[in-house]
Amino acid sequence: MNENAADNLLGRKLKSGWEVIEKIEKSNNATGSFFSICYKVKKDNDTCFLKAFDFNKFMSLEPGIKVVDIMAKMLDAYRYEKKISDFCKGHHVTKVLFVKYAEEENIDGFTIPIVPYLIFDLVDGDIRKNLDYSDRLDYAWRLKSLHDISVGLKQLHYINVSHQDLKPSNILIHNGDSKIGDLGRSICKTISSPYENIPFAGDRNYAPPEIMYGYYLQDWNQRVFSSDSYLLGSIVVFYFTGISMTALLAKYIPREFHWANWNGNYEEVKTYILDAFEQAVSEFSNSISDEYLRGELKWIVDKLCFPIPEKRGHPRNYYMNNKYNLDRFVTKLDLLHKKTIYRIKHNGSII
Repeated sequence: MNENAADNLLGRKLKSGWEVIEKIEKSNNATGSFFSICYKVKKDNDTCFLKAFDFNKFMSLEPGIKVVDIMAKMLDAYRYEKKISDFCKGHHVTKVLFVKYAEEENIDGFTIPIVPYLIFDLVDGDIRKNLDYSDRLDYAWRLKSLHDISVGLKQLHYINVSHQDLKPSNILIHNGDSKIGDLGRSICKTISSPYENIPFAGDRNYAPPEIMYGYYLQDWNQRVFSSDSYLLGSIVVFYFTGISMTALLAKYIPREFHWANWNGNYEEVKTYILDAFEQAVSEFSNSISDEYLRGELKWIVDKLCFPIPEKRGHPRNYYMNNKYNLDRFVTKLDLLHKKTIYRIKHNGSII
């Protein structure tokens, strides 16, 4: 038997009445994170997704730390994800996958028998399963999905929640709509988060360039919402190229100035980053066959992902209290989707 209690739920009927019927392997995991093991569960006629918090993986994060401290961190993460989900649901956020049920299970025979878990609606998979870079997936579908995501992020920002970890594995398909999943790394102005003191709480493989060079805006609103803006733009890039803006940008940064090698400050490498960004955006736009959409999406990515965070966002927002307000981008993506649908109906398929 595996030594990890969270890894031994398959076939069990939990005290909450849910029957664990299938383990979801990590490669197919739609909503899980590094700290969880995921299952398909069933109760009555309802089949859902269970995310079990994995004690062993929390232990691997900080080897040598006391067991009681690791348990406290795991339980804090579990309780926060449930609390922030309830907060968003109570504020009428519609484009986020919410926690349906939360409980703890004790599994006898393990050193640490407690397994906290969260249950969500079962989704059709994350966006990586749906995107097809052979061009068989038309642009209309991609634009609708991007509009859904931008709406979800805008809704979170309206209630002062920053997702911080928007990436392909956290974009989920549920009943034909795209929704944002995994609020575990989010931060909120009114709810204490386990990650609130970290300048960037998300996956660094998708992080904005300034974060990679250790440059952080001091103002809370500017720092977290400029990061989310970048992550949204990076999702746009991924939808048409299959890689993130961060990975694309890294291709064009000279090796000696790459964040893995550079020991100076961000100001000293901005010229090289801006040049690399221009080349990255050009490569992205060249991946789009339709000339009209190429220009529009290139503009969106340029504004959302601009390497200098103080200049990121829609130009018309620069003199607003929140320069990273996403309303104009939401409207633009919606308009692009509607125009694409119109062109498909009148001119044939756009791929």
